[in-house]
Amino acid sequence: MAKDYYEILGVPKNATLDEIKRAYRELALKYHPDRNKSKDAEEKFKEINEAYAVLSDEEKRRNYDAYGPEGFQQQYSTEDIFRGFDFGDIFKDIGLDINFGFPGGEDLFGGMFTQGGRGRNYDVGQSILYPLTITLEEAANGTKKEIRIRHIKKCDRCNGTGAEPGAKVTKCSACNGTGYQKIVKSTFFGRMQVNTVCEKCGGTGKVYDKVCKACGGRGGVVGDDTILVEIPKGVTDGMRLRLKGMGDFGKDGNGDLYVEVHIAKHKLFRREGNDIYVNVDIPFYTAILGGEIEVPTLNGSEKIRIEPGTQPGARIVLQHEGIKSFRGSGNGDEIVTVNVTIPKNLTDEQKALIEKFKGEDQSGKHAKHFGFF
Repeated sequence: MAKDYYEILGVPKNATLDEIKRAYRELALKYHPDRNKSKDAEEKFKEINEAYAVLSDEEKRRNYDAYGPEGFQQQYSTEDIFRGFDFGDIFKDIGLDINFGFPGGEDLFGGMFTQGGRGRNYDVGQSILYPLTITLEEAANGTKKEIRIRHIKKCDRCNGTGAEPGAKVTKCSACNGTGYQKIVKSTFFGRMQVNTVCEKCGGTGKVYDKVCKACGGRGGVVGDDTILVEIPKGVTDGMRLRLKGMGDFGKDGNGDLYVEVHIAKHKLFRREGNDIYVNVDIPFYTAILGGEIEVPTLNGSEKIRIEPGTQPGARIVLQHEGIKSFRGSGNGDEIVTVNVTIPKNLTDEQKALIEKFKGEDQSGKHAKHFGFF
C-alpha cells in the first residue's frame, strides 16, 4: 500500500519545512530504538525517517505532490529516497546517537532500508506531468485531445536491451548473474547480511561485449509521440488523468503519463462543483408583467418563464442542466440569476406613462413621510 508521508509525520500538505522538521524531531525522539523498546517502534522509526527524507527535500517533495504516493513509489526505490541524505547532523541536533551503540553504525541506513528489499535497482522509467487546458463545455460533455510529448522511448535498434544487435551476452562475473552482491553490515539490529546492487552490471546480471550505438546502452532514446487523450465527462480543474505506461521508457517498465486538466475561465458561466451559474438581464417591464426569455446553457439555449413581479437578484433553477458528476450519477443544476435593467433614456411618451403609473401606485398614497413637521 502506498505510504502517505504527510500522515506519517502528522502534518498538513501545506506544512512548512520548519513544521516538518519539528514534527520529525518529536517523532524521532519518541520512536528511537534507544528510547522506545516497543515491538512496533523500529518499523515506525523507519517510516518517519523515510517520510522526512522525502518531505524535507524540495525536489522529492515536489514529485511526491505531483504524482501522489503510488506514482512516487513507482519512480523512487528506497535507495533513491535516501541517496545523498545525511541524518547525522539531524540526530546530533536532537541529541540522538546515530551509531545506535554499534561500531560502524554510520552504515545503518544502507543496511536498514535495503534489507529484505529488491535484489537490484529496477530501471523503471520516469513519469511525466503534462498540463492540458480545455473549455468548460469540453469538461461537461467530454472530449478527445491529441497531445504531443517529448520523452524517452524504447530504442528501435536494440529493442530496449542496450546491446548492439549481434552482441555477445554473458553472465556478469562480479555477481555471478544474480545482479547483487552480499555484504555484512552492523546495524542496531545487530550484524546483518544485506544485498547491494552489483556495480559492474547495474543489477541486471548480464554484460554485453558491445553496447547499442543508437542509445549508448541505455535502451532508450529521446523522441516525440502524439497521444490521443480521452477526457471523460465531469472532470474538474486540476484533476490528473493517468495514462499507464505512457511516460519514459525503462528496461523494467515504463513510467506513466499524468495529464493535468485545467479548465479555462468561461465568459458566461461560473462553475461550483457540478452546478453552473449564469446572470441574465431582463427589461424592467418583463420583471413586472412576466414573460418568456431565452437563457444560455452548456448545450445551446432554453426558454424559461419569468413570473410577474420577479425581483432583481431572483434565482431560477434549471434542474439537471449543470455538469455530470465525474464519479457519481446525475447532473448538477444551472442557476440563473436575474438582473433587471433600467433604461437610461426615455421618450416623453414613456416618461408620461411612468408618471401615470406613479400616480396610480396605491402604495405611494400611503407612503410615510419623514421630516421635522
